[in-house]
Amino acid sequence: MTRPRDIADSINRINSSAADATAVTIDSSENVGIGLTDPDTPLEIQRGSSGNALKLSSSADGASVFLAFEQQESGTKHVRGRIRAASNGVEGGLIFETGASSSTSERMRIDNSGRLLVGKTTNAIGTAGHTLQADGFFSATRSASHCAGFNRLSDDGNVVEIRKDGTLVGSINSRAGEFIAIGYSDTYLEFNAGSNQINPSTGSAGRDNAIDLGSSSARFDDIFATNGTIQPSDQNEKQDIASLTSAEITAAKAISKLFKTFKWKDKVTSKGDSARTHAGVIAQEVQSAMSDAGLDATKYAFFCSDTWYETYTDVPAVEANEENGTEAQDAYTRTDTYNTADEAPEGATEKTRLGIRYPELLAFVGAATEQRLTSIEARLTALENS
Repeated sequence: MTRPRDIADSINRINSSAADATAVTIDSSENVGIGLTDPDTPLEIQRGSSGNALKLSSSADGASVFLAFEQQESGTKHVRGRIRAASNGVEGGLIFETGASSSTSERMRIDNSGRLLVGKTTNAIGTAGHTLQADGFFSATRSASHCAGFNRLSDDGNVVEIRKDGTLVGSINSRAGEFIAIGYSDTYLEFNAGSNQINPSTGSAGRDNAIDLGSSSARFDDIFATNGTIQPSDQNEKQDIASLTSAEITAAKAISKLFKTFKWKDKVTSKGDSARTHAGVIAQEVQSAMSDAGLDATKYAFFCSDTWYETYTDVPAVEANEENGTEAQDAYTRTDTYNTADEAPEGATEKTRLGIRYPELLAFVGAATEQRLTSIEARLTALENS
């Protein structure tokens, strides 16, 4: 019976029937060459004396196996790329390398956890490069420049879409070739660098008098601005213009006596004795003053009452895991808010907060004061002329 080794020793070459070039060579080291006579790896394929080559080989110590892509130029073989399987910390993984001569450099790897690492050899979030995990997590780290770029061609529309369970919940849009808008549905903030403005938007056009900034359950703290806010006061947009009634004057007179000093409880909790003193009214007292005068405070825009619903969920602490890109986080209670009872789950806590629009309240008190002074002055004039 003829053994494979006997075949290698006795049949050194299998000549191509179509050409003089050697089709297959098995040398004394049992290296197999296809298209060449001097294979230097267990399997080497080459087309022509100056063609491209494909090699299957292993390192001298047997620690790694690789598939190499080479190109022969003027008798010199240049390594163009390798796919290498290695042990030494990446068991079961693949390493992809490229090169311009006899040496190669790692460009990408798939590690034994199924992560794709580009430009880096570790999953550490602080190391420059890209990570794509099998569970969908992606990270990009780069020094001294942006980490990602998105370019929509031809027309305006969504550049980036954000989804939850397959449903669109937000996007970043381009508009008019120079604006970007961030938001969802018909509620966007549009950034217009040409006019130095941030405007409410539908995502494709401006949206007037429809979008609130903050809510009763999620308030901004301080607003820093060079000038005060501007409210429209055009007569062409108003109706039912009238002076205050006697009942409104009575209520406003009572409200003018309700201004007090106070401190916010949450600021005392966080700042202690450093919490500052504020001046203003108590919304419940304003409501009572209106009711005492026979008026319904909810019919006036200076009085606000907002109701929402909350649920509370305990979230456990998370330990840092640099390999998985996880940052440490203390345990906390997450509060979820819902605008209506229909949206809120069973067991949600109902919350109500009263508020005051001070510019309108002060205008209400001011109008009453002016009308009272006018009446007093008229009576004094009448007395003086009597």
